[in-house]
Amino acid sequence: MTKFTKHLLSITTVCTFFILAIASSDDKKIEKEVSEQEATQPAIQVSATQLYADYEANEIAADQKYKGKVLVVSGTIGDIAKDIADDIYVTLKGDDVIGDVQCFFSEAHTSTAAQLQKGQKITVKGKCDGKMMNVILRGCSVQ
Repeated sequence: MTKFTKHLLSITTVCTFFILAIASSDDKKIEKEVSEQEATQPAIQVSATQLYADYEANEIAADQKYKGKVLVVSGTIGDIAKDIADDIYVTLKGDDVIGDVQCFFSEAHTSTAAQLQKGQKITVKGKCDGKMMNVILRGCSVQ
């Protein structure tokens, strides 16, 4: 490996972790925002499949309808895991191919997440953060 390649790889790695650090937010703080926002405007109820379908049909229109708003999303658990930043998430099946609704939880919900099972139907409340491959909900809690 040349010196240039090593430097390029190092820079790429640092940039990747920097982007992940910016992208990952404090879900406990967002969970508080969800409670405060819900007091002034009701949460939008939607199924995971409908939410994902709306984003697939027109991401701009879906952002206007959902992004930054509190959603109550019902669906079937596809996965229960932690991401590269060790953040807890649950995916709700959005379509039959690759798209899901990815729900991020603060560490306060670790015991709740540990009791969930793939294939289980649940309802999650959280703040929509738009679509980045999956539709993202942050500051989530199981209802």
